[in-house]
Amino acid sequence: MFNLRLLFVSLVWGMNFSLIKTALSDFGPMSFTLLRFALASLSLFAALVIMRVPLRVSREDRLPLIGLGLSGIALYSIFFMEGLTRTSASNSALLISLSPLFAALIQAMGRKERIGKLAIAGLVLAAAGVVLIIRDRPGDLAFGADRLKGDLLTLCASALWAFYTLSARPILARHHPMKVTAYAMGIGCILLLPYGAGELTAQDWAPIAARSWASLAFSAFIAGGAAYSLWYDGVKQLGATRTAVYHFLVPVVAVAFAALLFGERVTLFQLLGGAAILSGVALVQRKRQESTKQGA
Repeated sequence: MFNLRLLFVSLVWGMNFSLIKTALSDFGPMSFTLLRFALASLSLFAALVIMRVPLRVSREDRLPLIGLGLSGIALYSIFFMEGLTRTSASNSALLISLSPLFAALIQAMGRKERIGKLAIAGLVLAAAGVVLIIRDRPGDLAFGADRLKGDLLTLCASALWAFYTLSARPILARHHPMKVTAYAMGIGCILLLPYGAGELTAQDWAPIAARSWASLAFSAFIAGGAAYSLWYDGVKQLGATRTAVYHFLVPVVAVAFAALLFGERVTLFQLLGGAAILSGVALVQRKRQESTKQGA
């Protein structure tokens, strides 16, 4: 019922929140982001060379790859970081987790992927589970005029991630997911340079602790290159909506990992939220299996 590769992606992305929190005590946010995507892209290109996957892309694929790098790497990073500085961590975590709903809405409007009632019920149930988890996390979940700008920026980041997930489907039909990810990350990193170059040049490298470098390595190679590639592999194999729903699992892992790493308390509402998210994801995947049987 569950896709093991996408479960792995949810696991490492959930862990990544706590590790990034650790690393940002030494790194500037844009310095960390630029290094992360640069290292991830280089590692993927090295893997492609070892695998003997052709690196050449046709002229018709260049513009879509630029679009992926712009939307899912450059603009997503900017909107997410700027939004986080203007709203609470809890607001940000909730709003960024809603990208599967944006994906489903865009799909329904474009009629590119049929979404049945059971899948819609699963999406709503999982979204409700996210609310239950986030409402009891430290970070003051509340909405008001003072946070409106940050919330809107974060919503834009969430929509950009949905667009990044959806718009890759055509090019994934012609290229390996790792290749598409490598180019998207490399292009996104280049597009981010004008925005983050000042912070990168001002970064003080001497006092950076070993654990922060380790967090960067995990974020770049595992949560970056490997997980992003598996995400696109999911889009290619399962479709965009049924891949995007796994994004709901990230807060579940984030809460569990924060409890282990920082001793944060897990509440009854968070346990209920985790159960709702798992049930919602299962409903969406079950719908896919039923659709496959009907079409067989």
